[in-house]
This record gives sequence, structure tokens and C-alpha cells, in this order.
Amino acid sequence: MKSGSRDPSAASSGTPAPRRRRVGKVYLAGGGPGDVGLLTRKAAQLLRIADVVVHDALISDEVLKLIHPGAQRIHVGKRGGRPSERQERINEILVKCAQTSRIVVRLKGGDPFIFGRGGEEALALREAGVPFEVVPGVTAAVGAAAYAGIPLTHRDLTSSVTFVTGHNGPGEGGSKEGGPDEGGVDWEALARLNGTIALYMGVGTLDTTVSRLLAGGRPADTPAAVIEWGTYSRQRVVRGSLGEIAELVRARNIGAPALVVIGEVAVLADQLSWFGGGPLQGRRVVMARTRHQPSRIAAALRARGAEVIEFPRLTSEPAGDSALIDRSLSELSANRWLLFTSPAAVGYFWALLAARGQDARALGRARIAAFGEATRRALVRRSITVDLATRTFDPETVLNRIAAITSVDGARILFPHDTGYESPIAVRLREAGARVEELGIFQVVRDPADSLASALSGADAIVLPSSWAAHIVAEAVGADTEASMQEISARVVAIGPRTAEAARTLGLPVDAVAEGHAAPGVVEAVLRLLTGKDTGLSDTCLTGARSDESAGQSGQRSSPEDAASDRLEISR
Repeated sequence: MKSGSRDPSAASSGTPAPRRRRVGKVYLAGGGPGDVGLLTRKAAQLLRIADVVVHDALISDEVLKLIHPGAQRIHVGKRGGRPSERQERINEILVKCAQTSRIVVRLKGGDPFIFGRGGEEALALREAGVPFEVVPGVTAAVGAAAYAGIPLTHRDLTSSVTFVTGHNGPGEGGSKEGGPDEGGVDWEALARLNGTIALYMGVGTLDTTVSRLLAGGRPADTPAAVIEWGTYSRQRVVRGSLGEIAELVRARNIGAPALVVIGEVAVLADQLSWFGGGPLQGRRVVMARTRHQPSRIAAALRARGAEVIEFPRLTSEPAGDSALIDRSLSELSANRWLLFTSPAAVGYFWALLAARGQDARALGRARIAAFGEATRRALVRRSITVDLATRTFDPETVLNRIAAITSVDGARILFPHDTGYESPIAVRLREAGARVEELGIFQVVRDPADSLASALSGADAIVLPSSWAAHIVAEAVGADTEASMQEISARVVAIGPRTAEAARTLGLPVDAVAEGHAAPGVVEAVLRLLTGKDTGLSDTCLTGARSDESAGQSGQRSSPEDAASDRLEISR
């Protein structure tokens, strides 16, 4: 048969040859060392549009929050000493996901090509015919050392640095007579280089590593440092000489994940230390959540050095009665007002419009109300001029603000928000004669893999930002609430008297009740409880911070708290 001619059998059958499904693309992306601010812009963009994200255990919660709410998440472990998928199985997962999904992100801690086995995964993808792209990340040695105040090179001290893994360290199949171990590391030769050594995954084999380096001629008084949880708020740094560093690590109970830096540059850690040092440094605070937006209170606690764990992990997904949505969207121009209380509501609403081939012209002469600055910005990005921008969720105040612009009696108002509740704002507007239609277009869902026990492990305090949050924590703790909380020993801070009363009714002990506005009051209460000190924080430091206690009074569950809420915006 000549090149380019068709198979006659196929032509005679009259049946077209089946189309080959287009294979998706896998992005091998570095998740950085932990601090979400060190994630590359490209990696962040991919997380917002990915269909599937296959991630390791050591990816920070702040990075995971960037994942699109509708994306499938696959946790594969990959943390020393913990259950993990076999590498061969991970390769299979990537290939299979690429066959059914358009964009697959393999999110790895640090950089995918530095001790991340990204090279093995890339080879497996190439062999399977799956296209891939590598998105480099900030590797742990660079990020953790910088956050510890240690430059890996310095003109006056050393001009070389060696990255080496201790995972397959000395004594694990290595040469007993000198020379390279099973992992190909010649520790004696490395000792003679006299440059900086950045040791990954080596805290568990530190004794034998030190012995091999000393045997190779590295002086015992060589400066060394071990950085635990580098770039996280819980970061700890232990510094000493090479000869004593292993003992210092044991004395301070330093564990994985940790990076070991050996070399003259480690002596600069004391002079160049800049990270951390806040009054809540090293403290772990669990922030109970009832909304999927990021919390301003959590941000304020992090700014003072606390490690904040938000529980439960919440995302959103499309929901609602499709027939009701279709009817409502077909009659948009008949509404006098549209109310938006979160960037998520804006995102899902515009996604619904786009799916029906509609745009802003469908709104007709309807006026737009935006609750919160993040919501207003989400609308502005869609070229929508807001007629009413407000930070309050108090039903009476909202009614008065709307009534000052147009008549409320008989006004038709569309209020798209998350499902499962009736808004007190809508109730008050109906009482004033408005015809309000609450349209549930998305729902807030909890990550089924989330564990309160895991969140509370080592926690110093639990913050309850609303009565509903108290219910969530009590339900998660279990039937014997008070006994369980005593075993956990974390101190409980309630945002106001109503929340405190609800918590005590549920059997949760309350150690402190915040006074004043939300974020400043909670930070003050947590600081006093854990350190005995005042913050000196005035209410003006967080202009616009809204009390969740007052939100509980209005019942509005889906209000935005800050600009980070934009992360949940639909961008697919």
C-alpha cells in the first residue's frame, strides 16, 4: 500500500476508525520547602486549573489550599518512616491520570529533580508516551538555610556546596573500608572537599554521617547546624560543632523533616538570623473553621509566629437545582438587585453564565451589592461596577443601605450563595416587602481525610470563631467530649460569650473568651493564655476585621475575610 493511502477494508466497512483520545499532560512541579510564599507563580497557577493533583505528605496546608476546589487530590505519602505508595505505583497513577484528565500536577516537596525522584517519574512518563513538563521549585537546602540565616556560600568562607542525601546513609550497605556507600556517596572524599555540605533526610543517620566525615579528616570543630521544619513557623535551629551536633540534636529532640548544614558558613546563623521570633513562635494553634475562605484571625496569629492549623479543611464544589438555576439565569434582567457575599459566589455565578453562553449583558439594569473587599474585587475583575459595597453583614444595616439607593418594597432580589441555609439578610429583606430568591449554586464540603486528632497533635490552643465551629469540634472529638479534651490538653479560646456558652453546653472547656473585635481580641486572648503577655494590638491594626461572633448573630456563613479569598475563584 502506498504511503498516505487509506485502508480499503476500513473504507468498505463504512465504519470510521475510532478516534484516539488525547492524552493529558503531567506537570512535575516543585512545592517548595513549606512557606507558601516560596511557591513559584507557575506552580500556583497550575494548582488553580489542575484536574488532578498527586501530592506528597510534606506539602504545606497553605500550598494545598491553592488547589482548585473541583480537582481530585491523591495523597501518596513520601515521608521518611511513614506509610507511602511504592514509587512504581506512583508512576502508574500518573500515567493513568493522564489518560483520563487534561492537566495532572505531580506536586513534590522542594524541587522535583533534587532528591525528589522526579527523574524516575519523568522517565516512566516518557516510556508511556505521556507528555510532561518540569516546574522547578525552591529546594529545601536553599530555602531552609536562608530562613535560618545561613548563606550556603560566602566569598570569605567557601565557594562550593554539595547537596547529598542521608536517606541511604553511611552504614546502610556502605563500604566499611572507606569509599562510597550504597547510595554512591564517598563520605571520606566529601570530607576533604572542605566546602559546605547540605544533608537532606539525614537526621536519622547523623551519628554515622558525622563519624564518616570525621574519619575522612573533617575537623571536629567545623561549624554545623540542623534546621527542623525549615521555613515553617515551627522552624527550630540547633547550632554547634560537627563533633557535638548529633548529641545536641538528641537533647533538643529534633526530628524529621530536618536539613543538616556542615561548613564554616553555619557560624553565620547567629549573626544573620531573621526569621521568626514572634511572641507565639513555636506555638501550635488549631483554628476551627465553618467557611472555606481563609481566616483573618489565622493570618494575624501566623504574623505573630504561631503555626495555625485550620480544621476542618474545607473546599467548595458546584451544587444546586439545575432547573431552578436555569430559570433564575434566564430571568436575570428582571431583578432589581443581585447580592454577592463571597468571591466564591461570584466565581461560581460567572461560571454558570459562561456555561450558558451568557455574559454581563444578561444582568440588564440590575444593581449589584458586594459584601467585603475581596468580593468587590472579584466583580471588578469581571468589569462589573458595584452599586453597593459594604463590609457589614448585619441584616438591618444592609436593609437600610439598600433602601437608601432604591425602594425595597416589591423589589425582586437574587441572592446566589452556598447551599444549606437561609440567610438572615434575606429574611429581613422579605420582611421589608422584597421578593428575595436565594439561589444555592455551590456547596462547602469537608475533606473526608481530615482528622481532628492529627490537627490537635501537639496543639497548644484551639480557637472557636463561632458557635457553629464549637459544634464541629465537639462532633469531631466524639461523645465523651470533656474527657477527650482533657487528654488533648489544648487550651480553648472562644471568640465571644455566645460562642463560649455554646462550647460549654457541648462539653468543651473554655479557658479564655476574646474581648473586642475579632482578630485583635482573639490574638490578645491567645497571647495572654499561652505566654502571659499582652499584644499591645489596637483595633485599628486590622481595619475591617469582622467578628465571627457577630456573623453568628446574622447567621451569614459565607462571608469573605480578606483578599486571599480570591484563591477560591473559578479560573477553569
